Amino acid sequence: MKFSCYAVQFESLPCRFEANYSKLLTFLNFCEKGSLVVFPEVAATAFCYEEIERAVKFSARVFEELQNFSKGLELTVVITGYEQINGKLFNSVKVLDRGREVLSRPKVKLFKPGREHIFFTEGRLSEVQVAQTSLGVLAPVICFELRFYEVLSRLKELGGEVFTVPAQWGRARREHWSCLLRARAIELQRFFVGANGTGKEMGGCSAVIDPWGRILAECKDAEGLIRAEVDTTVIEQVERKLPLN
Repeated sequence: MKFSCYAVQFESLPCRFEANYSKLLTFLNFCEKGSLVVFPEVAATAFCYEEIERAVKFSARVFEELQNFSKGLELTVVITGYEQINGKLFNSVKVLDRGREVLSRPKVKLFKPGREHIFFTEGRLSEVQVAQTSLGVLAPVICFELRFYEVLSRLKELGGEVFTVPAQWGRARREHWSCLLRARAIELQRFFVGANGTGKEMGGCSAVIDPWGRILAECKDAEGLIRAEVDTTVIEQVERKLPLN
């Protein structure tokens, strides 16, 4: 299957909900129909620990509206946000496919230096699942999870073809981000679409990587979006030419 994919990169400001969301929607309008769009982690709210209840409500609004937009624009959208279930707070990833929510699951590896473990509840590895979409099988990975092979290998075993990585990856470790995206694409022989935040704290360097480890599109620090063509038949070609099993 062939389709266009976009990684959106911009600076999300903590608790500046409407401004962040307005920027997100502006970028969304530049994405062509029938494509995959991946936004940075908690793009609409950033990590707003001062107004958690408001962040939960705003995230729910964003999820609902983007689900509707994905139908009208014929898009597959990957985004994360605050979600409260049975009194517990999660950083959840949603895959919205042309008007349907096809996957929702919590982040299973919280970033303790950023105090995520204080506010969010960590999900279980068994909750890590792939998303069956109109564009094939997506494998959502949330930021810090990129460091944990058990998360990635589970997604590959479940049939993941295109790994999507919404992130707020710090500027101090931006080389880790870039290195890991390419390394994971090479070792798993899959496409990776990494959408990172940028600005004073976040490292940018969003990229689309193919199963050979080739960079199909990338950006450094600027806000904007990058576009690349994904052809999932490349996966079979790579596995045939370089079998790892």
